Formats: sequence, structure tokens, C-alpha cells
Amino acid sequence: MGFKKVILNRDFFRPASWVGSCFFFLSLFRQRYDQDLAIALNRELGGHYEKLISNCLQGIEEEFDKDYHTAELVKKDVEALYKMSAGKFGTDESGLFKLICSRPLQHMKKVNTVYADRHDVTLFKVMQDELGGHTRDACLFLVGMKIKPFQTVAKLLNTAMKGIGTNELLLASVIIRYQRILKGVMKAYEELYGHELQAQLKKEVGGDFGRLLQELCDAAEDD
Repeated sequence: MGFKKVILNRDFFRPASWVGSCFFFLSLFRQRYDQDLAIALNRELGGHYEKLISNCLQGIEEEFDKDYHTAELVKKDVEALYKMSAGKFGTDESGLFKLICSRPLQHMKKVNTVYADRHDVTLFKVMQDELGGHTRDACLFLVGMKIKPFQTVAKLLNTAMKGIGTNELLLASVIIRYQRILKGVMKAYEELYGHELQAQLKKEVGGDFGRLLQELCDAAEDD
């Protein structure tokens, strides 16, 4: 996945209740560049990936309501997701994107569990099989942020540090943007990779910048 698309995924594909509405980005972009962010992205992207971004920009994620997001709605969404993907010839990408973007994480976790029980695969496998390219990567990140958010962000941090050279911009932006859940992310990182995030940061980044990242980790709130 190209770096610019990783940044777009990081900014738009996350539970709205954690880091604010996409309306913040729309307003700030218009103030700074005097143009509509949705129109600018439409020019730059296109295809299914642009449709997915567009759904996120609409800020359609619902606030969790136990009286609305019931076990019955979980069953209906499981059936709808199956019909839009593995249960039909051809994938209904628009329907998939709208449903996944609109449902809150508490609900989507239950949808994933029931879907796996009923069809023997998780939603991750569905997205992997039904989509391709940047759209697949973005939708996997979106589903991850709704079902396994700590692990998903931990993997993004690992992406910033693996291979030759460290992507310092991606690394810093992820730590700052997900500061609210960073304590849980650090725990998930250690479980996934067998060592503490702070220890890896010391290997990857030095100087004042490295010390800043360490302090941000130390200041993480309890999840």
C-alpha cells in the first residue's frame, strides 16, 4: 500500500467516538486550502477506494444504542453482509462500505462473532477474498479498527518500523493520533511481537525525537 493511502486510512478509518468526527477534517481542509476535501480526494483517488473514503467522510457511524443495536440487528447485518459478498455473484461494494462504515465498533464485534459462527470465516477473510488492492487493504484496516483496534494500530506501528529505515512521519502520527488508546496498543504490540514498543522505539529512533516518542508512550492514558 502506498504511504499516502496508509495516512488516509489512519485518519479516516477509525471509530468516530475515539478521535472526533471527519467533519473536523472537512472544516480544517476548507479553511486552509479553500476547497472541498471530498472533491479533492475524488480527483486524486477514484474507484472503490474513493467510494470507501467517501462513506467515511460522510460521518455516518452511528452512536451505539443498546435498544437499537440488538441481537436481532446483528443477525440482519450478518445476513446482509453475506448476501453482498460470498452469497452472490459479484460483490456489492457500495453496500458493504455503507454498512461497515455506519455501524459502531460494539455492534461490529458482535457481527463478526456471529458471522464466523454461521459461515466459518471472519469478516477479515470476507474482505480479503471479496476486495482487491488498496480497497482491500483499507477495508481490512477499517474492519480491524472496529473489531480489534489495539492490534490493528500495533500492526500499523510495526509497519512504520519494519524493513530498512523507519517511517518517522507515520510512526509519530500514529502515536499522536491514537494517544487515547495507546496503553492498549502497547500491550497488544508486546503480545504480537514479543517485546515492548518502547524498547523497539529506542532501537529505531534516537535524539530528541526519540525521547519525545518515549514520553508520549509514558503519558498514555489507562484504557
